[in-house]
Amino acid sequence: MYKSNKINKQLILKALEKIINIRLVEENIALKSRENKIFSFLHLSIGQEACAVGVASGTNKNDLFLGNHRSHAHYLAKNGNLEKMIMEIFGDPNGCCKGFGGSMHMLDKKVNFMGSIPILGSAISIASGMAMAEKLKQTKNIVVVFVGDGAAEEGSFYETINMAGLYKLPLMVVLEDNRYAVESTHRKRKVKNYNFEKIFRFGMNSEYKRVNGQNFLDVYKATQTLRKNILKKKKVGILHLDCLRFAKHSGSAVSIDDQKSIYRRKEEFIEIKEKDPIKLLDNFIIKNKYFNKEKLHKLKIKISNQINTKFEKIFSKILIRKI
Repeated sequence: MYKSNKINKQLILKALEKIINIRLVEENIALKSRENKIFSFLHLSIGQEACAVGVASGTNKNDLFLGNHRSHAHYLAKNGNLEKMIMEIFGDPNGCCKGFGGSMHMLDKKVNFMGSIPILGSAISIASGMAMAEKLKQTKNIVVVFVGDGAAEEGSFYETINMAGLYKLPLMVVLEDNRYAVESTHRKRKVKNYNFEKIFRFGMNSEYKRVNGQNFLDVYKATQTLRKNILKKKKVGILHLDCLRFAKHSGSAVSIDDQKSIYRRKEEFIEIKEKDPIKLLDNFIIKNKYFNKEKLHKLKIKISNQINTKFEKIFSKILIRKI
């Protein structure tokens, strides 16, 4: 549950709207994929929306973002063009990469989203180069790069943080830790007592924070603090977000079937239901009397109708072609 610290009502409602928008867009995309309308790989962010929206809300519009293979939420949270993203996923020439990139390749310099790079662990090296450029230009911007916990096991991940720390680059690494690399748990991939905090805070002298990635406000506040310290202390920032992936690693299945799969922890589907970022925001809004249940329900219905209508209008313009 969120703690109230006189949080701006407008901030909370805007976050709720963005999270619902991202959720519904991806659910619509998943449906079209099951209808064989999409011919590229698909990695959904459903369940992890608070990570993207919290980080985007806690940074500045001039900060540069880089994503990975699961970056629909990162792009939309950064105020990316919804129509161009949807068209890109469907291979339409009017997409943000002219239809050649598909789901895993988004690029929109107009909103400082500098690309999503699906090769595991590769985005962080590119981000460090961009951070060096920002430092040389003497801007007050930082570079934000999203990586998964699987990518955090690549050699390039540690090498880049070491180098970025050495040169004091304005880099924030957002580690979205959803517990799985495809279907492999931490226990199957890491030695006993593996500890990110000891590696980064004490081993590399970086600025490290770990918070609940399902909780928008926790992510938002941590991002603001970390961004400030990156610029003030001249340290690389590591934002470790514990989050939940509701869907499969890839593909269009968004159901309880995968949540009960043998690779997941027992009863994980119950945790997913209880820690839905939308539910947590709902509880905060009602507890702080921004809206009562009835008014909040009506607001969510309005948002849902708007985004579903918008999606269908965009889809009606799309030229479906095989990539």
